[in-house]
Amino acid sequence: MREIEDILYRIGKVVVSSREAFDTHIAEKYSSAFPLAIYISVSFALGSLAAKGVVKLIGTIPLYNLGWILELIADLSGVIGVAASLVNLLVYASLVHISARIEGYREGRWDDLIGLIAYSSLPLVFPIALAAVSYLASWFSLLIASLILIIPFSLWSLYLIIIATSVNYEISLGHALVASIVIPLIVYLIAGILTAKLGAIGLIITILGLVALYIWKR
Repeated sequence: MREIEDILYRIGKVVVSSREAFDTHIAEKYSSAFPLAIYISVSFALGSLAAKGVVKLIGTIPLYNLGWILELIADLSGVIGVAASLVNLLVYASLVHISARIEGYREGRWDDLIGLIAYSSLPLVFPIALAAVSYLASWFSLLIASLILIIPFSLWSLYLIIIATSVNYEISLGHALVASIVIPLIVYLIAGILTAKLGAIGLIITILGLVALYIWKR
């Protein structure tokens, strides 16, 4: 019972007082297993509900013998969503970590950042829960509305990531914004351009450039 109370307390703190929650997570050396479990659950539910919702919405359209393909994709969407989200989490956390080092900040651990960024998925629980109820009750208009609500709640998650970066590396929100949003976006843009022009070699050049910057600033 005490463990359940502790879990609920930590969840509530992230929602109402995220900076304090993140400070406590680092100070108490909490494991990242719990926030990762939240992140995986949210990723699974988001991928599964989005795909199954779309399949259900178009279920009245004659698909002849192709319906089973859509059902198969919907069934696998949760697992695919988790795999893609975990890869994205590791890549993105690494980019933020490198960005903070490029800015000259020596504090902060990569593994702590993984847990804090995973916590940032908590706001998405609200629209996902609404989408689940809408899906089960076949309220299609509410299902669409709940999926649209993911956009503003994603912005909340983005704000939590900025706070997490600020806490982990002991930097201001402005510098955290640069490290967690601006630099990663620039890197993604450069990687996209180089990959489009040079293929896999362009991606390798981007990665080697980041590694070189990280070693130089370290």
